Amino acid sequence: MIKRYYYFATHTINESIYKFLAAGVLYKKMTQKEQKLLELLAENYKNRDREKNKNVLNFCSDFIKNHQQEFEESHYELGSSLKFFLKDYLGFHFKWQSSMRSFGKNDNSIGEEITESELIQEITDPKDSIKRLLDTADGDVKMVKSFLPFIMISLHTDTRDKEKMEFKHTGRFVFDFDKIGDEKTTIDWMNKVWKGTKNVKPYMAFISPSGNGFKLFCQVDTSKDDFINDFSCEEREEVMVKHKIWYESARKELAENFPEIADNIDTATNDLQRLTLLPFISNKATNFKYDPKIFSEYSKIVEEEKEHKKKELEQKIKNDEAEVKKVMQENGIKSKVDAYNLLLKNRSNNFDLDFEIDKFKKVVAFIVQLSQNDIRVKNWLKKKFNSYEILNKQSWILYGVFGSMAIDELKKLIPPSSNKLDKNHGDYNWANKSDENYDDDKRKELTPASFYKLVFEIGQVKDYVLGNFSVTSSHISNFKLINEAYENYKYNLDLNEGDKKNADLSEFLKKINLHLDAKKIRLPLIRSLEEMQADVNLGPKDYLDKDVMENLFKVKYADKKIFTLRSQCGTSCAVLRRNP
Repeated sequence: MIKRYYYFATHTINESIYKFLAAGVLYKKMTQKEQKLLELLAENYKNRDREKNKNVLNFCSDFIKNHQQEFEESHYELGSSLKFFLKDYLGFHFKWQSSMRSFGKNDNSIGEEITESELIQEITDPKDSIKRLLDTADGDVKMVKSFLPFIMISLHTDTRDKEKMEFKHTGRFVFDFDKIGDEKTTIDWMNKVWKGTKNVKPYMAFISPSGNGFKLFCQVDTSKDDFINDFSCEEREEVMVKHKIWYESARKELAENFPEIADNIDTATNDLQRLTLLPFISNKATNFKYDPKIFSEYSKIVEEEKEHKKKELEQKIKNDEAEVKKVMQENGIKSKVDAYNLLLKNRSNNFDLDFEIDKFKKVVAFIVQLSQNDIRVKNWLKKKFNSYEILNKQSWILYGVFGSMAIDELKKLIPPSSNKLDKNHGDYNWANKSDENYDDDKRKELTPASFYKLVFEIGQVKDYVLGNFSVTSSHISNFKLINEAYENYKYNLDLNEGDKKNADLSEFLKKINLHLDAKKIRLPLIRSLEEMQADVNLGPKDYLDKDVMENLFKVKYADKKIFTLRSQCGTSCAVLRRNP
């Protein structure tokens, strides 16, 4: 089977890049005074009136007119070609059409599919374009770096456009060792690491463009069941997590075997969307190694990382055992892992555990009730929640938020006759989610927002949510945070002063104001609240829509002291206390 890569470059089709590099070389040879003049050109171009100066050549012509004397004093005789040189210098200065710019994240540019033999030829053939780039730049690698090509090694996708990227894993991984030392030291270490470890065995290695580091390419057998099972789903988030599991375990093994350069491994290469910069290999005999028949272990490495993460998680749960048990009891959760993950979410300022669980369950129940009385809702559920793709995506997100409870709730929305409920059917895989497919950082990012966006296609559901859950989780979390701070402050103040009537809250209010301003939190204001008496009276312009916050004050915090602060339109605070 011929291995293929997606190759991302611009210099192969755009001759302007060579003109930019030539202008860069000339700039380096100029006097300091001349260089400053060109830097002024670049600064003026950056700050130009974009409507009036759309044409770069016209801009350069105007700049020449405004600085005629300075150009006449220059010892470079560029004559009528001066404006073209200035244009090319701007192209060099701003790295126009360079690979590094052209194929940034979310860019919709398309890469070219090449074979592995074509890749090797590109980086080793002195007649090919990378060498030509270096020659144009007088061999200055730093000057050329931004214009070098890239390859996508871990994904078979021709774009970095988030909306169009495909997440089909190639079974290939890259490790980047940076800042090793001089050329001899770098080559020596590359030769040592090339021998591999017990499970990590590279099939390609070469000196990086900088010359003081090297890159390792590893491949696993993609025909084996363990790899196929892990990467059969091509959902972005799931593939990214699975990729990191193998990468991290392999990185640890490399670090253990080569501790002297363990800190030189660039961990940014654990991102499978990352592009790998290609160098020109000047000496193929010493700076390049290749054996396409070598494969690294997959399952052994993955199992080691899974076992490590399992033990790590067990210790974390043990450290928070009391709080985990409390979450289990209060929410009817059977799994310690689910309870711990919910606890982590609850510690986020934008997630309130009780509120989010209550909201999710009630919305599901409302949809089920609707479907029993409305054939249109019933048909909508048949269409949406009988789709493996939709279920798989929603289950992955919601499991990451709520754990196994989310799977149980989603099952309530699936038509009873659907094979998605049959544990013996292949389509039941949507429900087979594992905590191994998430990391703490990913869990923190996940929210049920995509679920609500989906069910909002039913107008009644949207009205129900907006009518009953207008207060957000972040609002509640902010109020909880500040209320706790107030309680702690007031308690300590009372201990010190004894007499509650003499308690001075000014310092507390000042600190809280600073806290909110720093976090850019906009808390709602209150004009009047029935059954509540303010310790500090609010002014006529300090108010909150009572209807919006009524549930929060009367239900959520009926038994607690609540204070609210003015938003950024004001500065003072008021402490509100509900009468017992």
